[in-house]
Amino acid sequence: MKNSILLFTFMILASLSFGQMYDVNSTALGANEVPPVVSTGTASVTGTYDTATSMITISVSYSGLSSGLAAAHLHAGAAGSNGPVIVNLAPTTGATSGTISGTFPVMATDEAGLIAGDVYINLHTPNNPGGELRGQLALTVVPDEVEVIPTMGQWGLMALGLLVMIFGVVSIRQRQTDLISSEL
Repeated sequence: MKNSILLFTFMILASLSFGQMYDVNSTALGANEVPPVVSTGTASVTGTYDTATSMITISVSYSGLSSGLAAAHLHAGAAGSNGPVIVNLAPTTGATSGTISGTFPVMATDEAGLIAGDVYINLHTPNNPGGELRGQLALTVVPDEVEVIPTMGQWGLMALGLLVMIFGVVSIRQRQTDLISSEL
C-alpha cells in the first residue's frame, strides 16, 4: 500500500512538470551559406521547440531554388561555420518550391546549441550539394501564460499516471476479495 501511494505521488508530480516552450524562426538565403552561394531562392522557417519532450515542430516554405530540392537538414554550427547534421527533415525532393513540415526529436546533446542559436537549417540541391539556402534558427521563449494546453508528453504522463492508479485500485480490490474469500 505504501509503495502504491509513493508511485501515485510520483506520477502526479511527473504529470504536472512543464518544460519550456520556444518559438522557432529563421530566414534561409544563399548568402548565409559557408561559403556564400549565389541563389535567388529563399526559405522561411517557423515552428516551436518543447524542452519537456525534446521535440521540434517546424514548417519551411521555400521557393526559387536553382534546381530541385535534394535534401534538407538541421545542422549543429554557429553562424559562419559548418557543422554536422543533427536532424534529417526527410523532405519530398525534386521541386524548386514547396513546404517541408513535421515534428522531429532533438538529441539531449544538441539542445543547448539549439537554444543558443547554434543550429541552422540547410536546403541542398544538385546545383549546390553543400547547401543552397542556410538560416540560423532563432529561438524565443514563449511566455508561461501561453502554455495553457499540455504538450503531448505531458498528456502521456498524465495517461500513464491514470493507468497506474487504476491498476493500483484494481490490485487492492483483488487483494481484499481474496482475503474475504480465504476467511470464508
